[in-house]
Amino acid sequence: MKINEKKRAERLAVIDNIAAALSDGDTFRKVELGDPRPTASQIKKVILPFDNLRVRKINKVKRNIALNIARRATVALNSETEIVGLENLAAAEGGAIITSNHFNPLDSTPIRLMAMCVDREDKLSIVVQESNIFMKGFFGFLMRNCNTMPVSSNLSYMARNLKPALKSKMENGELVLIYPEQEMWFNYKKPREMRDGAYHYAAEFGVPIIPCFTEMRETDEIDDTGFYKVRYILHIMPPIYPNTELSPRERREDMKRRDILLKRECYERVYGIPLDGEFIPERDIAGYKKI
Repeated sequence: MKINEKKRAERLAVIDNIAAALSDGDTFRKVELGDPRPTASQIKKVILPFDNLRVRKINKVKRNIALNIARRATVALNSETEIVGLENLAAAEGGAIITSNHFNPLDSTPIRLMAMCVDREDKLSIVVQESNIFMKGFFGFLMRNCNTMPVSSNLSYMARNLKPALKSKMENGELVLIYPEQEMWFNYKKPREMRDGAYHYAAEFGVPIIPCFTEMRETDEIDDTGFYKVRYILHIMPPIYPNTELSPRERREDMKRRDILLKRECYERVYGIPLDGEFIPERDIAGYKKI
């Protein structure tokens, strides 16, 4: 395959950004190039009134279109994806918050496939960064309509819109995918530090965390950036239930600690190497290939 030098240079620049962020000890840093950067006025206009529950008829129609596209894409993109531990999701009845590592714009598709396997795909929502809502074109349409719910820097929106919407979904027995790592780091294999949000909501609403970790394995195929293509193995671990004997803050920290531990243990088990150590692109970026 002919190498697209521009795309390869952009991918290598992202990897350089990952290296710099790790060197600075900032695993929550945005490393992708060209992400939208909405202004305060754009956030006020678009995010504050965002229809997270798709109450408006037009938004229901757009959601149905987006979900149909997502279903077909999920099947097409995950023909070689393996799912390990599906019984752990099946055992968790009612509302639950799914957590997973965040490494690709399409890394929600293995999670969608997982939900499809237990007939709960129509009850799956995904929390995304508010900047994703401002993406343009076809991918932007999916980001706005595929049962997505933006998380925002605007505290009023978080308290008056997102929180009630999440509560409603939990009460209705739905699944919500939240990426505690916050930012997407392209094909980064290691689990990173995690924000509190997913565990805060799980503790407050009394629902379990479904810990997931997506393993990436290189194939023999090369893509147009000169990297090896990867296939996924989604690992679903036993649900983490809130400990009601703890205070709300302790409950949140306990769930977060247990989730981090499960993801780290999964990483070391599937890759067969310790989690600690300096950043080595050949080892830590799935598909990395020098030319």
